[in-house]
Amino acid sequence: MSWRDRSEALAPGREKERQPMGAMNRIGAVPPEESHDEMDSAATKIQAHVRRRRDSESVQYVLAAKALSHMESKAESDALEVNRSLVKTAAVLANQGQDVSPRLATPVHYATTAKPGPVMFFPLDADDESDASVPRTTSGKPRIHFSATPNGGVELSRDSVAEILQYIKTPDSPPLGVDCMRRLIVRGTELVRRQVTNALLELTTPPSPGRLVVLGDTHGQLNDVLWIFFKNGEPSSDNVYIFNGDVVDRGKKSVDILIAILMFKLWDPTCIHLNRGNHEDRSMNESYGFLDECVEKWGVEHGVELFELFNTLFESLPLFMLVDKSTFIVHGGLWRHNCGLTQLRRLAFRRPIPEPGQNGLTNPGDAIFFDSLWADPQAGRGFGVSPRGPNIITWGPDVTDRFLRGNSLRLLVRSHEVPTNGRGFQYHHDGRCLTIFSASNYCGQVGNLGSVLILHRDQEVQIEEHWAPSMQELADAEGAFARIKQQASQRSRRRCYSEAMEAEVLRRVQELIVKHKPELFEYWSLVDTSPRGVFSIAPSVWRDGCAAVLDNELPWVRLQEVLGVVGPGHMVHYVKFLTRYRVAFEANYGLSASGWERAVWSRIMEMLLHADLPLREALAALDVTNNGLVSPVEFSRLLESCRVDITSVQARALLRTFAAHAGETSGGAGATLEVSLWDMLARLQGSLPVAPALVDKDPEMAKWAVSKLHIVSEAVLEDARRRLCETDANPKEWPDARLLAVWFEDADASQNGYLECGEFVQALQRIGTSLEKRGCPSDAASLARVGKYCDIAGNGRVNYFELLNALTWEESIGPEFKTDMFETINGAIYFNQATIRRALQQFDPELRGTVTPGNFVTAVRAVQTALVGTQGADGLTAVQIETIADHIPRERDNTINYDKFLNSFKIVDTFNFSSD
Repeated sequence: MSWRDRSEALAPGREKERQPMGAMNRIGAVPPEESHDEMDSAATKIQAHVRRRRDSESVQYVLAAKALSHMESKAESDALEVNRSLVKTAAVLANQGQDVSPRLATPVHYATTAKPGPVMFFPLDADDESDASVPRTTSGKPRIHFSATPNGGVELSRDSVAEILQYIKTPDSPPLGVDCMRRLIVRGTELVRRQVTNALLELTTPPSPGRLVVLGDTHGQLNDVLWIFFKNGEPSSDNVYIFNGDVVDRGKKSVDILIAILMFKLWDPTCIHLNRGNHEDRSMNESYGFLDECVEKWGVEHGVELFELFNTLFESLPLFMLVDKSTFIVHGGLWRHNCGLTQLRRLAFRRPIPEPGQNGLTNPGDAIFFDSLWADPQAGRGFGVSPRGPNIITWGPDVTDRFLRGNSLRLLVRSHEVPTNGRGFQYHHDGRCLTIFSASNYCGQVGNLGSVLILHRDQEVQIEEHWAPSMQELADAEGAFARIKQQASQRSRRRCYSEAMEAEVLRRVQELIVKHKPELFEYWSLVDTSPRGVFSIAPSVWRDGCAAVLDNELPWVRLQEVLGVVGPGHMVHYVKFLTRYRVAFEANYGLSASGWERAVWSRIMEMLLHADLPLREALAALDVTNNGLVSPVEFSRLLESCRVDITSVQARALLRTFAAHAGETSGGAGATLEVSLWDMLARLQGSLPVAPALVDKDPEMAKWAVSKLHIVSEAVLEDARRRLCETDANPKEWPDARLLAVWFEDADASQNGYLECGEFVQALQRIGTSLEKRGCPSDAASLARVGKYCDIAGNGRVNYFELLNALTWEESIGPEFKTDMFETINGAIYFNQATIRRALQQFDPELRGTVTPGNFVTAVRAVQTALVGTQGADGLTAVQIETIADHIPRERDNTINYDKFLNSFKIVDTFNFSSD
């Protein structure tokens, strides 16, 4: 069967198009004089119900597809930010005297005048370049036959192409040999550089009945490429193919697609062409899978080498193609500067994709280069800011019209994004701009059709859609023929893929919620009109906050329903909602959070206690305005004065926790984030008191003292209520922290803000009877032992925080406090995983996933330094990083397995999750 016969037979909907209109009109027709009986009425109702359900499913699919496509676009732009962070991290390490030689090998640069060697025969599994010309068949892999051409190039035989194509079709075939891959890429790059002399490659369609087939993104989905070849015929002089970028990343068969392209290219340079996409670039490949695929296939040393060779090929590709002087093909779209075809031909293109700096893209050539690979169309006129990121643009129909008219063109063809209608194509700008996307069921979860654009000379364009079979089915393509015809209707698959896409959207929305909790809490608390401590808002206010803070392009009405945020009274308790999703540390990888998390928390509390502030100074640091409320600024000043080693983001998270659990005395009612002074003090302690150093020196004495703390606490609080609190005082206004403060001040005879040992003993002896009744001796020696235990700083006196630490810990809400505290620490790691991992790999050249503790600290600290001033930078302090490194379990060689550590962080739904 020829490619023309297969294409005609397999085109979706073609049979329906051939039906006469009369037959279509007769389907379901009812003569006017015929009446309906009850069965007809019931059937009509059922049909109407089915139509409504189908319409609902269709709307749900479109919503999910648009949301996922939108979020995927933003994720791609995040990869650019990761790359910028890595450049800054490398600079930080270099300034520290670290060896920051790139982990990847230096790219190979080719001279356009390079001459090929003699005729060569060598097997694809040849590992030693010195004997690559010796035929070997020990592995059973096919051979490549290169031969010299009269013009100084090389070519392959058609038999070699067929043999290799059949080999990569075979499921689970081992990767081809390193030496042959090296030569294939080098020869292919040399050919491309001779053929592509400027950024704009000009082509003509073959004479009739020949044609030119344009593919959009394939993203490593080899089954789509092979199915398109099967359905439309393999590349040849009269069946020319254009791949419009984004061949690599995401899918697991990017290398095989490139092998096929290069093989056909070396057989006939005119039969296949490759345009550059935004994923044909090192920065994207390192984040989205192509580098990992190369390393997985050939190991670190050879995989990285071949990866660099591929990137040299990518930097040789054209950015634009012009077919028959009428159809303009570009991966992304148009640009923010007025530029015609003449200027495009002069554009410097053999280089990495320019990345926006702090001031954006100031060089016009860089902006055109960048926009051509990243821009998207918009419905409105002019230019807009893309949801992908602040430096990425969208362009309108007037820009398309101006470009096409100014260059005498009829159609702009681009790719770059999944059509949101579930099809493989989408028209924009009154049909003058066309998106072609060739990866069907994108990433195995979108459920979209793929498509190709077919151009014939002097004829209208033709679009063919497809649903590619699996690789196993492609092994017997004719056997898959009938099955693929049955899959022509997409409707039966929509519900399944709508659910899959919606689940992925929810996962990413949860990440956004966790990442932006402070902003969400601030937004909702400012518009909250509920009583203090209620934290209740209308669903519309919840949606407004999500749209304003997170993303106004997402379907928040639908997400509100799926997330189940509306509670009793048709209101949203936004504090419960914010605490539902967290970054947690799971112990699935053999690591436990209990060690390093507890160590970090203890370090923070010890620093607070060792600050040894006198009472009035401590209270004044908390409440400068003396209004009984602690603001974020005042809380930060306290931490700074105590030299407590947490960041401003962590401090704000703690203040938010205080407000959420303080009840009527804090937060709510549209107030700024302020917390009652005494609520904060009462809740500042952990679930167990920080123990003094004497625990190790005199464990028996410490054990005795701990057993008396509860007794002393009850007696002290009772004494304060009886003597120092007004008789008719509201108990809610006198929490334990306030009672301890007035008791402390009363006992401080010297008025220096501290309880010296004698003052502490004398104050307790005044309530000796109460202590004796409860089982605590009241002699001076025994009470001095209690005082010594309270003295965390070990300086012979007790400050207010030390007293609070010793006497109120059983009634604190330490678990909630620590949970929010660690979420900020976990989030600083989770949301910067890519940058941290790449920084650690600087010290792990063989990519074993382990580094020394010292290198762990150096790399993570460098990342934190590099991220200063960017979102998510204020995450970890130097002390926290060192404490984490000290308490992560070691491998047998005393190294840290950073892969296990980083993989242990994930977003969890606390309604359905428990962790040790």
